[in-house]
Amino acid sequence: MGGKLLYNLKGIGRMIMPRALTQARLESTIARIFTLPDTALEAIAKRVAHYHKISEAFSVQPLPHSSHTRLSLTQPHYGKLGDNKLTKEHSSVYFYDSYEWTRYFPDSYEWNYEFSDVNYYLTTPAITKTRPIDSRVEVALESKASLDTDTCAPPQTNHTSILLQLEKHRHFSFIHDPIPYEKKRDLLFFRGACPQEHRSRFLHQYFSHPLCDLGHTGGADEHPTYTKPKIPKKAHLHYKFLLSLEGNDVASNLKWILGSNSLCIMPKPRYESWFMEEKLEANVHYALLNDDYGNLDSLLEFFIAHPKDAQEIIHNANTYCQAFQNPRIEEACNLLVLRKYFYLSDQGDLSPNERALLGC
Repeated sequence: MGGKLLYNLKGIGRMIMPRALTQARLESTIARIFTLPDTALEAIAKRVAHYHKISEAFSVQPLPHSSHTRLSLTQPHYGKLGDNKLTKEHSSVYFYDSYEWTRYFPDSYEWNYEFSDVNYYLTTPAITKTRPIDSRVEVALESKASLDTDTCAPPQTNHTSILLQLEKHRHFSFIHDPIPYEKKRDLLFFRGACPQEHRSRFLHQYFSHPLCDLGHTGGADEHPTYTKPKIPKKAHLHYKFLLSLEGNDVASNLKWILGSNSLCIMPKPRYESWFMEEKLEANVHYALLNDDYGNLDSLLEFFIAHPKDAQEIIHNANTYCQAFQNPRIEEACNLLVLRKYFYLSDQGDLSPNERALLGC
């Protein structure tokens, strides 16, 4: 509760500060990025290139926003940065997290954006929290489009979804885990809301499994048989194996699980966020659970019998998480994603250092 209060107070504080002050500091803030070590700059360049995969000029389009379904093709929202305000339309977390960086840019700049669980494709380059990454989905969409020439085909890539660090209080709250792996219980643990079919299916298959402690924490009318009370994150840490299943898009528990001393069990991600889930390697950063969940028994039995293999994966996962915990690096990546977006949409220039770093 205290963490969320501090988060909200910081957001309100940024709202109170005149935008003219941060806009006046933009160039000096960008210049400060290039005082970082070369190794840090190389890492920043790779991350920005991953978040913002477009290299050609594009236009910001005031298209009417369209409704969406999972993996559909949708027109994003349009607006001017000066209109990025806390409203009923935008939840506070999306406003606070976008405004932290958009306040550095002129109010007249235009952007396309999509503030939600973006599990669909976008018609034009837009700032988003998440995007699909599953190549199997893209192949299926391309096949469908080739058979249906009367409809607008989804893009062959997810490049139009440009990632910014949004909803970070929920998704980037890493946790200190004081319990060594060998002191934890030999069980797979999960608590979470399970309205989606794939989460419900896992509950149905393994709720009574002797090596699992699972529970639905959403509406009791959805899964009365599987419902259990919520418990704090620190109580999850007593278990060697923690389950991470995507919800509407990325799994919100993935980051803190990978930063803990427990082994993350999950299928290959289908969506990614600022955390670059696409870069996670199966059985290097997490233990790979098949999409049909059929290998769960063999996974748990193997890692119970081979603790050193589990600890090696946990070490790799912890190292991966550390790359997202340097405030200067996160600031640089967020600002450069937006600098590149506005430059390619003909709304501002880049310094020579930025051009060299971003390849523009």
